[in-house]
Amino acid sequence: MRALGLLLGALLCFQAIPAVGDDGQTRSLRNVVYDYAVTSYCGLLTPEVEYGFQRELAHLTRCGGLSEEEAKALRIAGWVDADREWSNRGLGGFRPWCREDGDPAAAHFLQIARSQGELSCSTVLEDSEAAE
Repeated sequence: MRALGLLLGALLCFQAIPAVGDDGQTRSLRNVVYDYAVTSYCGLLTPEVEYGFQRELAHLTRCGGLSEEEAKALRIAGWVDADREWSNRGLGGFRPWCREDGDPAAAHFLQIARSQGELSCSTVLEDSEAAE
């Protein structure tokens, strides 16, 4: 029971370990997993998209200083967010979701997959910087 409390506390504390996306928007581990789940729901998941996701996931986990438990809690929260959104869409409602969220997410992961070299930790902002 204590472990569950610690896990939930970590989820709240590390909800937004951000990085900057292609559009200058802040990206957190939870948002990255949400985007990945959307690509899966929308049929946009390819090995290259998967590779880009894995690179960004490792980058945010490493540069955000997350423990495995904290990262796991955020990954679960991202999947739950996507599942809830999928459920809220209803029949046919996923088409705009895929166009508005899925296509840009897949393009973002493809860009990361095709980029050369390591992702820099300098793109990870502190929580206080992200709030500004």
